Amino acid sequence: MRRLRIMITRLAGMFRRNRTDDDLDLEIDEHLRALTDRFVRQGLAPDEAARAARRQFGGVTQLREAHREARGLPLVETLRRDVVLGLRMLRQHPAFSVAVIAILALGIGANVAIFTVVNTVLLQPLPFHEPDRLVRIFDDLDGPGARDVGLSVPEFEDLRARTDLFQDVSAILPADVALAGGDHVERIELLGTSPAYFDLLGATAALGRTYHRAEWQPGFLDEVVISDGLWKRQFGADPHAIGRQVRLDEDSYTIVGVMPPGFRHPGPTVSGDVDVWAATGFLAPPFPTPAVRAQRLVPGAIARLQPGLTIDQTERRLGALAAQLAQAYPTVYPARLRWALRLEPAQASLTGDVRPTLLVLLAAVSVVLLMVCVNVASLLVARSSARGREFAIRQALGASRARLVRQLLTESVLVALLGGVAAIVVLWLMQAALVARMPPGMPRLAEVRFDWRMMAAALGLSAATGVLFGLTPALQASAGDPNRDLNEGGRNGGMQSVRQSRARAGLVAAEVALSVLLLIGAGLLIRSFAATLRQPPGLNPDGLAVGQIWIPIPNNPKANRYLTVPQRAAFVRKLLPELAGLPGVEQAALGNNTDVPFLGGVAGSRFFAFRDEPSEHRDRHAVEFGAVSPAYFSVLGTRIEDGRVFTDLDAETSQPVVVVNEAFVRRFSQTQRAVGRRLVDGAGRELEIVGVVGDIRGRGLDATPQPRVYASIFQSPSAALAVFVRTRSDVSTIEAALNPIVHRIDPELPVFGVRTMDDLMAESMARRRFSLQLMSLFAVVALLLSAAGVYGVVAFAVGQRRQEFGIRLALGARPFDILRIAFRPGLALTAAGLVVGLGMAALMTQLMSSLLFGVSAHDPLTFVAVPVALGLIALVACLVPASRATKTPLMRALR
Repeated sequence: MRRLRIMITRLAGMFRRNRTDDDLDLEIDEHLRALTDRFVRQGLAPDEAARAARRQFGGVTQLREAHREARGLPLVETLRRDVVLGLRMLRQHPAFSVAVIAILALGIGANVAIFTVVNTVLLQPLPFHEPDRLVRIFDDLDGPGARDVGLSVPEFEDLRARTDLFQDVSAILPADVALAGGDHVERIELLGTSPAYFDLLGATAALGRTYHRAEWQPGFLDEVVISDGLWKRQFGADPHAIGRQVRLDEDSYTIVGVMPPGFRHPGPTVSGDVDVWAATGFLAPPFPTPAVRAQRLVPGAIARLQPGLTIDQTERRLGALAAQLAQAYPTVYPARLRWALRLEPAQASLTGDVRPTLLVLLAAVSVVLLMVCVNVASLLVARSSARGREFAIRQALGASRARLVRQLLTESVLVALLGGVAAIVVLWLMQAALVARMPPGMPRLAEVRFDWRMMAAALGLSAATGVLFGLTPALQASAGDPNRDLNEGGRNGGMQSVRQSRARAGLVAAEVALSVLLLIGAGLLIRSFAATLRQPPGLNPDGLAVGQIWIPIPNNPKANRYLTVPQRAAFVRKLLPELAGLPGVEQAALGNNTDVPFLGGVAGSRFFAFRDEPSEHRDRHAVEFGAVSPAYFSVLGTRIEDGRVFTDLDAETSQPVVVVNEAFVRRFSQTQRAVGRRLVDGAGRELEIVGVVGDIRGRGLDATPQPRVYASIFQSPSAALAVFVRTRSDVSTIEAALNPIVHRIDPELPVFGVRTMDDLMAESMARRRFSLQLMSLFAVVALLLSAAGVYGVVAFAVGQRRQEFGIRLALGARPFDILRIAFRPGLALTAAGLVVGLGMAALMTQLMSSLLFGVSAHDPLTFVAVPVALGLIALVACLVPASRATKTPLMRALR
């Protein structure tokens, strides 16, 4: 307590220093006057008495200093003086200060921006109660190699009954629906869940309420919760929207709640964010009743583990449950399917696809910051040579090495903090533009905020950066001998010691090594991107536009005007000629929405067996299924490799036929012709293969085509339709013309997502392009920094040896000899950096393998081209200062 009071008193004294000094001066004067009077009374003259008083009292200046130290905090005082001196040095060299602050702002700003995204997407827990207990549940069939095949309703009920494992379980069923009851009919995204969904997440509504587990019923509840975005878009943020009736796929629901603006479903969706949440028990229409265990209608589930259980423990106990169910239902779970239940943390499931990309970018931007530190350290080492006389004088006057190091580190941290502040200002002004540059589909992107935590991270990183780049110059500058440095300074004014030259050379070699690492990383991504672009997409995107149509599915089957295959096929037959008659349209086709290449949706796995397989080998195979109209392959420009494609005669009443792709043939029919073979699907239907078409890289140019089976859309029409038109007109014209055509047939059908195939292909490459652009930018910055470093070393070496070069030329040396001598330091540093950088790259690029396509992580061309290119650039950087050495006038050099 006493120490605390003393510290508080000292802190208070720092803020009234002038008053305290005045009081001390008055007290000293009183003491001196009293002593003088005493000596006068003893018989001394006034002048002699005053001198005697001052001798007895002691040094006044020393007393004042001792009093200041006793009443203040020495460390704080010293820091204040160091900061003042640091600011004075920055003002004395404005050009140097601005250059260093700009370089630091670049490195710190890039790191903070990438780290903010990484922290939000990967590190920051999901914004729910105890998010580490949230898991996603998946079904896998390892026999045919099918993952995430979906759950049947009885399987979900088995999981819901395991209260020893899960506190709550909710099914997850994302779907398109048609919304009516707002300002206009709109396609929106609905998430079908169990009533326990919001209880499981611990989420509450911002307006109204949510539904709860106690409201369970076999079919859909008549109450729905809407998103903040839909509330503002369709209802104008009207608080009276609570209780309002809306129609979803022609079924009436009541809005009971609006979720907060920041609420997002913690999992993948159809496309974009969820607009409406609806609860159902999955045991009444439109779901089959009674539920069929072999019918996997639920895409997945989310659950909250019981407290104290880990994912591994739960997964082992689920394995025991799967074994029990396999024994109880051997026909549903034959051993050859190897059915298994799998758990993933909800956050990892949501962000797994982007994790490698973000981690590689974070590592790359960290290397850039390290290069910035090395570059600034090199500049400070050079600058410290110019301040050598100052440091020598301060040491001669008694300053310790620790005192000099502390002063120089204070200056470095001060510069770094100014760079951090500049970075914060730029990020704050550009945050919207930076987020907009992120690739579409990045999870949790709406949660990215440049807030006070970003500012704290930027300032903390700045302080650490200042220590990192300031330590080496500080140690080098404080290690000199004042006698030697003052003598050398008196002769030539230069204070660059051999030790400082070596330190700067080492820093430049480190810059070269780090730039090699970044350049090779960027080179690998460039090669990978080029390899991706060389892949044939399997279609012709020029002039190709697509759109989507959603056919509502009411809960009451009697209200469904498109319930049967003939009803949906009739709509398709009405729509096709209308599409072909659009102005500027050359060809038109229809398909399922999963038949749209590069859209991001993947057709669910369906299973089949070949009719001609021996019964003992008749394993079930997993493939992607689609349904398209006869002109689909012609509109897309996909090759017909064998047989034929569909015709109008392949109708709902004729023999079911299918077309397969080349990937199907490669996997399942290498030894015999595929055309003519017959398949038996999971529903027991027999399908004849009538044609083989080329592969369409629908999942992306960098994804291997998967086996795919196409049915005739007249025989297997879906509620989610896609329109394909090849046109000479602008896509906006198609979009404007498509709505009236569809609405003439049925005004309740929403049309949405009209895009060009070029746009879809570009979006599918957005993440890879984003990584390439950032890595290339980092590599260019690294290249410039390393070239500047090499140039600086050679220029300084030439400047130091100017007198020597002049004398050599006067004595008959050839310019080529001088050039060779001047080149040597820069080339030696470059060679050393290249060797170290290649070794680092050989170890580190393996971490990038998940981002590469069509190129090895140790691609020989990249590992050769980068050192050659960097060596040539270093050669140019050496050439300018070295050429000056050959033109040094003798008299100027001697002067």
